[in-house]
Amino acid sequence: MNTESASKFPGAGVRPAPAPPPGGLARLRSAVERGYWDSLEYLESAAHRKAVMLLMSGAEKHSGAPLRTLYFGSGNHLAYVQSLVYREHRVDAEHPGLRIWNVRRCVRQRSSDVDLVVADLPWPWHGLLRGCGYLEVPAWINQRMPLPERWQDVPSQWRRSARGEDLRSIRKQGLAYRLVRDEQTVRRFYEEMYVPHLTRRFGQAAYIEPEWKIRYCVENGSLMEILRDGRVAAAQVLWENREMMHFLWAGTVDEEYGAQSRGLFPALYYFGILHAFESGCREADYCGTRALLGDGIFQIKRRWGGRVYDGWSRDTLFLRPRNLDPANRAFLAHNPHIARTAGALVGKVFIGDEPAGPEHVTRADQIYASPGIGGIQLYSLRPPRPEALVAAREMPGIEIVDLSGEPEPLSVYCR
Repeated sequence: MNTESASKFPGAGVRPAPAPPPGGLARLRSAVERGYWDSLEYLESAAHRKAVMLLMSGAEKHSGAPLRTLYFGSGNHLAYVQSLVYREHRVDAEHPGLRIWNVRRCVRQRSSDVDLVVADLPWPWHGLLRGCGYLEVPAWINQRMPLPERWQDVPSQWRRSARGEDLRSIRKQGLAYRLVRDEQTVRRFYEEMYVPHLTRRFGQAAYIEPEWKIRYCVENGSLMEILRDGRVAAAQVLWENREMMHFLWAGTVDEEYGAQSRGLFPALYYFGILHAFESGCREADYCGTRALLGDGIFQIKRRWGGRVYDGWSRDTLFLRPRNLDPANRAFLAHNPHIARTAGALVGKVFIGDEPAGPEHVTRADQIYASPGIGGIQLYSLRPPRPEALVAAREMPGIEIVDLSGEPEPLSVYCR
């Protein structure tokens, strides 16, 4: 079934009542299916009882300085860790087939001669390192936007750049959308948009879902195609459940990548939000994002009103820099993490050798602060400038942490 819709920019409107939930056997089937998939995800996570330990060395991604890393874990996010840490690297030693519950002993025995320790642990094994002096980072975080009763209250949740620059780009290019479900179109999306897009963006770190899973979600939801001059330029899978519209997977056609794709991803968010509102949904779920404040996808979802939740990932990454050599300073400075601290999500921004100034406070508020993140902590190895402390006191949610007088600054950063 194909349903085509022209580009819409409503000025007002009331969210319709959501479709009534299924009743009788259909409701029972829906509950059983959801319980089955949730249980299967947890069981598969707990079944990861084997781990691999790697000793890697190479050039840190941003500084090019030499860096030795100890990796222990399931391997679920190994490619992502390697892409985050290294410009180029080699594996010096590999120890497969280890028991995952021996993580503490294995790491303690081999971490003395490395610069950075990374543990990649699935649920429930992540509890083995919790509270052990590591920076605890969810492998994925979730971003969602609540949908008010009136459409005119929706754009107020978007950043100014989304309300201005992005909407102008959508209008200027005359972008429109249509909803499709036929099997041939879904296969085209998977083979020509979804897989190539993820491969281009993430390389070996890309996680490609199987085609049957995407086909199943489209059959129970829809595929939204973005049209430019009548031609498909991008698409995303939308799935409605429990008054929430989930934005699952997206992709662009081969020629629509880089500078020429300007406006396409804003169109996916705008029209996806519009469709969710007109379907009576109470929330738009943007789904998983890497837990990095500077990540491009995180920033796009933040522009479109995404509130951060710690509920997407069954995996957790534990990081512990062993020293403050140039490679580790560069790694921390270029990767502001979203970490779990005292049961809440907190942004960790490492300034490094430069003393914290008011410009760092302003940038943290403008670029990093987001609903759902309990606060942004700025870490500086030098005493902050007095005006920075004044700016932080006047900016709720921003905290400056002076590491200059700490005997173990990395322990303070990681806790």
